[in-house]
Amino acid sequence: MGKYECKVCGCEEFISQLLQYDVFEHQDGKLVFIKSEIVEEQLELFCRDCSEKISFEDEDVIY
Repeated sequence: MGKYECKVCGCEEFISQLLQYDVFEHQDGKLVFIKSEIVEEQLELFCRDCSEKISFEDEDVIY
């Protein structure tokens, strides 16, 4: 079992559950993606397969 592997199902892929929104701008009759903004103060990660919340060290997160 790896350091970051779901203890329930063994998955090694995780998703965040953030309060995030995408900013679009109207340009020439189209909606153009400008950027994503995150308003969550603390990152939480969940197993992509079974949604189990995982614990992690902040220094192990690389953006």
